[in-house]
Amino acid sequence: MRLKSTVDPTRFAAPAAVIIRAMQKYGLILADNGSDWFVTGAPDPRWDDELMHDEFARITGDDFEVVE
Repeated sequence: MRLKSTVDPTRFAAPAAVIIRAMQKYGLILADNGSDWFVTGAPDPRWDDELMHDEFARITGDDFEVVE
């Protein structure tokens, strides 16, 4: 999956914008674990988990495209 270029990273907090740009450039692997859409990653005390959760909650499945 790849985040569509129509999602404007500048409308997100700076830490989330970095990841959003990477999702647009490199894409991501989608796993169906039976839950709603969410982003997972390695825990890191330098990230504000609540901020990241709130920012990524603004992205929906319609914001992605399938790439082969």
